Amino acid sequence: GNGSSRPFKEVSLPASDPWALAAGGTTLTANPTTGAYLSETAWNTPSGSPDASGGGFSRLFGRPTYQKGVPGIGATRGVPDVAGEATGTSGMALAFSAPGGGDELVGAGGTSAAAPFWAGLIALADQEAGHPLGFVNPAIYRIAQGPLYHKAFHDITTGNNTVSLNGVTVTGYQAGTGWDPVTGWGTPDAQVLIPLLVRYVSP
Repeated sequence: GNGSSRPFKEVSLPASDPWALAAGGTTLTANPTTGAYLSETAWNTPSGSPDASGGGFSRLFGRPTYQKGVPGIGATRGVPDVAGEATGTSGMALAFSAPGGGDELVGAGGTSAAAPFWAGLIALADQEAGHPLGFVNPAIYRIAQGPLYHKAFHDITTGNNTVSLNGVTVTGYQAGTGWDPVTGWGTPDAQVLIPLLVRYVSP
C-alpha cells in the first residue's frame, strides 16, 4: 500500500484464489520502428514508488492440483500464473471519454493492465473455439510444462518484486527460468497460445 502504511509480504485476493488466473507484470522492450519483441524483465518501478509485479505464496489456499509438481511451488497456492506488460509508458492504451466531451488516450499500467490484457486473450480463444473455454488454468499449466512452452510463452528470467516504502524494504522474489513467483510462466505469444488453449481445453 501507499501513503503512511507499512508494507508487508503477502499475496492478495482475488489473484491468490486458485480459481482465478493471476497476472503478474513485466516491462517490455520492443523495436520502436517495427514493434518486434526484443526482451522483457519483471515490472518494478524505482525506489520511492513501490509498484512491482505481485507474487508469492498464499497463507490461505493450498496448492491447487494444476500446480502439482511445478518447481518452485510448495504446499500452497503460488501466484502469479502468467504475466503481461505493466509499464504505463509502453503498455496498454486506455481510451476514455474526457469531461466536457472528447476522448483521451492514455497509457495504462500495472497488473491492473496485465489482467484485462489476459481477459482479452482468453476472449479471443473463446471466439476461436466457438464457445467459452471456462477455467483455463489447468490448460495453461499443461502447455507451459510441455514441449511448446518456449513457443507459447516468453519466459521472463530477469528482475524481481522487491519494494521499499517509508524506509521499509520488503524482499520479494527473483524472476527465473520457468515458473516463478514474479511473472509466473511469463507472457504469451498469442498466435501460438490461443490455438493451443482451444486444443487443450475440453469442449
